[in-house]
Amino acid sequence: MAYRGAVIEQQWTKEEMAEYCKKFDAKRPAYLKKAQQSAEPYRLKRTVNSNGSLSKAQYKRFVDKGVSDEHILAKYTDLTLERLEMAKKRWGYA
Repeated sequence: MAYRGAVIEQQWTKEEMAEYCKKFDAKRPAYLKKAQQSAEPYRLKRTVNSNGSLSKAQYKRFVDKGVSDEHILAKYTDLTLERLEMAKKRWGYA
């Protein structure tokens, strides 16, 4: 668990976090509990974009941020190095 704006980041296990949150669970409104229960399964299935492919605009943003090709390939699991190289040539980045 990390406090925003703090320099020190706390690392908690799932069990410790569940135990800590138990004492606040009774004070939470019912609509928040229901929203969290319905959102839990979908949080793990979030994809990078709708079709899983890398666009020229997305690649340009990554290049501007200084992200390496290895990190891009790790983020886009369906993308191979060969396909990325072909796309870079097509976009004029090679």
